[in-house]
Amino acid sequence: MNCVGIGKVIGDGLFEEVYVPPAPGDSGTAIGAALSAYRDATGMLAGGLAGSCYLGPSYLGFISEALPGMSARQVTEPARFLAAQLTEGKIAGLFQGRLEAGPRALGNRSILASPLVPDVTGRLNDAVKFREPFRPFAPVVLADRATDYFELAQPSPFMSVAVPVTGLARDTIPAVVHANGTARVQTLDREHNPFLADVIGCFAALTGVPVLINTSLNVKGKPISGTPQMALECLAASGLDGLMLDGGWWVSK
Repeated sequence: MNCVGIGKVIGDGLFEEVYVPPAPGDSGTAIGAALSAYRDATGMLAGGLAGSCYLGPSYLGFISEALPGMSARQVTEPARFLAAQLTEGKIAGLFQGRLEAGPRALGNRSILASPLVPDVTGRLNDAVKFREPFRPFAPVVLADRATDYFELAQPSPFMSVAVPVTGLARDTIPAVVHANGTARVQTLDREHNPFLADVIGCFAALTGVPVLINTSLNVKGKPISGTPQMALECLAASGLDGLMLDGGWWVSK
């Protein structure tokens, strides 16, 4: 979980690649135990797990029990719609697909914002996350553009590495740069999360920047919103401007 330490290990160049699984804590130990039991029982290694992080439950369909004071509508081209909302300075929740394994929101239970909006980190800390102002927010970037903004020698799909940023990042997206000149970056390939990749692609088409702020869909003291109802409660209890649910449902206050 020590993203700074991992970044230093990678930066030393001792290894061709450093792999950190998406759930490196106790939950990851449970996954490892299950894999070990499978090998012991079958004599084979389980396959299909490399790169997997969306291992939790999914919820199909829109729940109609929206909280009082909210409105919901189904939009066409939801990725383009969401990118436009972010470009306008809105802070939005995203609830889609299966829940991420581990402690990081990786685009299925996320709060997204534009890193280009002045004082966006202040708004996120004061009105959405209710947390200490010194804590940084992580960027998510399309993998093929990552080295334009971050001094990254390998992919970082699970937001587990803190690396120095480039001059372009310092000049254009200071909102995701920590006081020590690093960022805990998530690199995104389209195959791993097609919808979020489309959102970032549309945002880049509008702004020229293929980077968004990505933080977990919760407020201080609450777990990541694992169900649609939890996501709606997060919207109601925070300064989020809206919430995008599976199927293109946009919920706003």
